[in-house]
Amino acid sequence: MAMPDGDFSRDVRRYLRSLPSFSYHGVEFLARGEYSLNYLVRGPNLVARLVTGTQMGLPLEEQAPYEHHALTLLSPSGVTPKPYHVDPNPKNLPYPLILEEFLPGRPLDYATDIPAAARCVAAVHALGVPQGHRLQIHPDPAPAILEECRRLAEPYLDWSGAPEGSKVALLGGFRRIQGLLERKGLFTGDDLAVVNYDLNTHNFVVEDGGAKLLDWEKARVAPRTQDLAHFLLPTTSLWRDDTATLLTKEQEREFVEAYLEQNPVADVGRFHEQLVTMKTIVSLRAVSWCAWALQETARAGRPIANEETLDRSRAYLEPAFMEDLFGP
Repeated sequence: MAMPDGDFSRDVRRYLRSLPSFSYHGVEFLARGEYSLNYLVRGPNLVARLVTGTQMGLPLEEQAPYEHHALTLLSPSGVTPKPYHVDPNPKNLPYPLILEEFLPGRPLDYATDIPAAARCVAAVHALGVPQGHRLQIHPDPAPAILEECRRLAEPYLDWSGAPEGSKVALLGGFRRIQGLLERKGLFTGDDLAVVNYDLNTHNFVVEDGGAKLLDWEKARVAPRTQDLAHFLLPTTSLWRDDTATLLTKEQEREFVEAYLEQNPVADVGRFHEQLVTMKTIVSLRAVSWCAWALQETARAGRPIANEETLDRSRAYLEPAFMEDLFGP
């Protein structure tokens, strides 16, 4: 779905005026997400989030209640926005709406905030699997991720505009994953938690030394190492130009140790084996999405309008980068 270009501040104000016993001082545009438009509601200091798309395979009118439900489940962690209101079919608005707590702060800085990020993620995962939840469940996400990667990568692998060296390296990633899938029983469903699935620097906000976590549009129940792998990978840490950092082994160790200090595991060896495997799986998903983005942009005329995203996708599909991820 193409991201809308319009500013719906006036429509959001009109909608808020229709809510009983709701007062506010103003509405202003805050940020554009991949599948959302976000407005700051001054007075109660809330975010009005217009949900413009879904990556969960849901009808659009179900995506907003899904996110709202996730935020409700996660509220006891103290590190996620509190939800206040959801309307899947708001009058005079073009998209479903969520009202949630505005969390002030700056994006995460890898140089100073790694322990705070680890404690934040650990606080969420410590909730385990909430009773009565209605989230999607992926106890062993590897087969589903591999299938998604195939769907994303096939058009690129068939595209005459893709460099041959890039295709070879990408196929090498698929062979590496196929080998990992032969290891049975690594993900057996005993380490599940609600995961964010998108732990990039701009989904964290940091204030007074503490970190909180935003954007739960892709929340699901899955092995917690899925979140940890996503945070540690270069495909995440290098993604945004303003925060791009290649984490050192020391920084990776600092993150994992801070996480385990707050949220310990019974079998540390198995935990680390899961984490190494999950890093490879999530890496393949990242570069497969980049392959889809480049081929689809060339085919359809720039569905990905952000030049920074396209540049980073090209860099991730360089053979040397993929060989660092998957081995030669």
